[in-house]
Amino acid sequence: MKQPWELNSVLTADRLKQLASLIRDVRDDVIDRHDDDIGDTARGTGMRAYECSRSRIIRAVKDSKNWPWLGIVKPDGRFTFSIQSVPVRLYRGKPGCPEERRLIPSIEALRQMSWLEPEVGDAAAVLWFFAIELDEMRYVERVTFVGFLEGQQISCWEIPLDERVPAFGPAMSELPQPVETKKASVSVKKKDKKAENDGEDNGQ
Repeated sequence: MKQPWELNSVLTADRLKQLASLIRDVRDDVIDRHDDDIGDTARGTGMRAYECSRSRIIRAVKDSKNWPWLGIVKPDGRFTFSIQSVPVRLYRGKPGCPEERRLIPSIEALRQMSWLEPEVGDAAAVLWFFAIELDEMRYVERVTFVGFLEGQQISCWEIPLDERVPAFGPAMSELPQPVETKKASVSVKKKDKKAENDGEDNGQ
């Protein structure tokens, strides 16, 4: 199975890492803000994580200095962005089995794919995805970049991510036992008799 950049040179490892880090950070920040007390649900938080990821990618496109190769193909519905004109989507789930409906590209994506350089060849028809897998706390555990051609997976690369410690999590250990300390002795300091006599002499 070939790596993404072997099928299309614009899908570089650095670009994929940069996008995967953005997606991971946004989703984890949303999980940090999940609050059962106000009625947050797993479904609601999941929808919010997707919407925030979409919004942040759209915002990143406007930052042409740091993201000159990032574009938007379809901002709503079947949200599709692009890496140097190559259409890409994202979903939550395992990299080898996206839902069948996800393998149906939007009209906008098909049009974009038809404009790819002739040198790309058959790879122009590959459907690319960021597959996001979560741990038991719903934080991002893995991000994999995958490509499908005619329903068959032809590329799969698990993107290495720097470790990120969640801001909130369950207490995994007991608090230490309090330590008993002795009370400090308190006493009134006696005045020096010589100081008292001096004070009387001075009229104090």
